[in-house]
Amino acid sequence: MERMSLGIAMTYALFMPFVWMTRMDTGVVFCLRGDFVAVGGYNEELSFAEDVRFLMDLRRLGRWRGQRLIRVRAAKAIASTRKFDQFGDWHYLTGFLRGLYWLAFAPKAGRAFAQKYWYGDMR
Repeated sequence: MERMSLGIAMTYALFMPFVWMTRMDTGVVFCLRGDFVAVGGYNEELSFAEDVRFLMDLRRLGRWRGQRLIRVRAAKAIASTRKFDQFGDWHYLTGFLRGLYWLAFAPKAGRAFAQKYWYGDMR
């Protein structure tokens, strides 16, 4: 992370089990151009999690070919904290709970929030 705080550390700690469970993360992604084309690249119709969908599509392609998706642990990236700087160090945890609600009960509101959050003025 660019910087650290208790809120950012808690967010990181709570989401790491998902990375370990799925054995994939979205920090640094490398793939062959042919594989990128084969899965259709990033789905630009999605308001969020297009990177996760892309990795799931790559994993599915690899299974069909008898290959596997691996994490290159030596490749490191510095994660931006600009959204934490803008919305507060605890916003991701409360936003995650709101996001689950929107997915289940109010998808239109969720899409509107995602559009503003990721593609608003402060990009």
